[in-house]
Amino acid sequence: MKTRPLSILLPVLFISCAITAQTGSVTGITISLDGTLMYYTAEHSDEHALYMATKNESGTWNPGTGEDSFNEHIKGYTVKTPFLSYDGQTLYFSANLPGSKGFDIYFSVKNGEAWSKPLPLSPVINTEKDEISPSLSAGNLTIYFTRSGIESDCYNIYTSEADISGWSVPQILPIPVSTGCEKYATISPTGQTLLFSTDRTSEKKKKKYSIYHSTLIGNNIWTPPAPVDNTPREYSEFTPAIDYGNSKMTVTRSGIDSSTCRIHSYDVPVNKPYTVIKGTVKDESGKPVNAEITVHDTYTGTLHGKSESSPATGEYTLALPNGGLYGITYSIKNGSRHFETLNTAASMPGKTIVKNIMLIDMAAVNIIVQDALSDKLIDAEVQVYEKTKTARVTKLGEGRYRIVTPTFENSEIELYRENYIKESLFVKFGDYVEFGELYHSVKLKPDMRSGIINIKDISSGQGISANVEIKNLNIRNDIIPISVADTGKYEFHIRKDCKYSISVTLKGYFYYYTVWKADAGRIGQTLDVHPVPLNEINKIPMPALSFPEGESSLSPEASGELACVVKILRNNPEYKAVLSLYHTDDEKELSVAQQRARSIATFMESSRIPKTEYRIEITPADKEKIPDITFVMNNSSDRK
Repeated sequence: MKTRPLSILLPVLFISCAITAQTGSVTGITISLDGTLMYYTAEHSDEHALYMATKNESGTWNPGTGEDSFNEHIKGYTVKTPFLSYDGQTLYFSANLPGSKGFDIYFSVKNGEAWSKPLPLSPVINTEKDEISPSLSAGNLTIYFTRSGIESDCYNIYTSEADISGWSVPQILPIPVSTGCEKYATISPTGQTLLFSTDRTSEKKKKKYSIYHSTLIGNNIWTPPAPVDNTPREYSEFTPAIDYGNSKMTVTRSGIDSSTCRIHSYDVPVNKPYTVIKGTVKDESGKPVNAEITVHDTYTGTLHGKSESSPATGEYTLALPNGGLYGITYSIKNGSRHFETLNTAASMPGKTIVKNIMLIDMAAVNIIVQDALSDKLIDAEVQVYEKTKTARVTKLGEGRYRIVTPTFENSEIELYRENYIKESLFVKFGDYVEFGELYHSVKLKPDMRSGIINIKDISSGQGISANVEIKNLNIRNDIIPISVADTGKYEFHIRKDCKYSISVTLKGYFYYYTVWKADAGRIGQTLDVHPVPLNEINKIPMPALSFPEGESSLSPEASGELACVVKILRNNPEYKAVLSLYHTDDEKELSVAQQRARSIATFMESSRIPKTEYRIEITPADKEKIPDITFVMNNSSDRK
């Protein structure tokens, strides 16, 4: 076979010492261990050939030349994804040569300056599916390659070991390395670092392949893959190759425009902490099964990856990033499924978790529970009713639940929470979605109580219109709508067993504020308010404030009452507060009263109430009197 003229295939192959070619023409690259030789396969005018480029003393690449001894064997066929063994003596590649079933993996041995006739690898590796992208660790005893999957352009990464009997049955790499859409892979000489091209983070309609890396840290245990470059891009990268002479890796980049494909280099990257999950998958009889293992990120609902257990032993291994929550689905062809939820603690790098799985015919329901009024996630009691009584409920987080229950069986799921109205779901799994999972959002309605506020003149008893505001003190941002039924009559609905603040503002009247708890046992509640005109009263007694016996720190209830005083002072500037603390002649009780006075003064100061707006009195009392604190609101004419 004649060498192709460089002016035809390589008019812009080497520009500024960078290797470039027309889009889609470079179908694979490999670099020798010392970094001085580069082999690459290329397509031009529907013909495929192997080329070799050499690196000169300045570190740039000389133009590639056709490998005639090799190309004469593959003329008229498609060849791609070459890999040069680390001893430099064997070239592995994928091709559709005579006898292959699609694309199979072949190898050719170097004899002097010539390459031998390609031979196929073992039938245990070459199947009816497409096998591409071979690479071997030093010693040529472990091979990695990709095999086509169900979807077009999607491949899984496999590995196989060589011994005196030949190559072992290839095993798919575990999650999270092989997710089902990896196209090219290259293993390092030590067999520790794997570089591969994947579209796992791209949209299905806009597939973009990026290069990821992962490190082997144990028996078939890999660290979570990470991208070698996080820079956003509008193109894909393929066929990673490692230049160990310069601690670099190279890739083919395409999609920048319609006419170019460039080879770029990156530093070999570092990996992140991980958690290892390993075990066996068996059926109900205890027999090992070849199960598909699918991992979803529970927080986002996105697919994290896919793997499978060994057909012979049922063994599997996963490596998941630390600090995540994952849903793991184990399934086999007859429909049997098992679901697990796993939290990988960020504080436990390298931890190994053993999970031995027995598959039975199960499916799952994922439920999000929300408050119907606020849409806030809330916890609830979840009860499942079905024939076998084997359903189990797992709490994934606040308001999030996962229910695993027998497949093809009607189930009733009840959700309830104190002071909320019970809700029910009827679920039939005969038509469950992918992975046997259903998703429901349930909104629980609060158990409400009706309420009425009557605002009447203290003298005439006639209704008075005012500005009324009701706030829930238990739930923030809980809006209480108020409707006007008549003059001075306001209607509303409030949640059962919640505390509410009620304020009534009316010009020329004393500002009214109180805390009201919705009575759980009453259907309706009425609050009568008789506003006091400011010109008719000098002193207004307020509710007493109690401390636990012998204590001086403000309790939440005491702080709430003082907050009422603060609101009243701000809305009635004509008045000031007099706070009387009672105690016996006992020195200890006097000391406690003084400490309580300091606690109150600190609260008022933090609420920005000047000392001129209130006065604290410590008053002796008989033992028969309750040691208490009382408030009196005095108008300005009574201030001393």
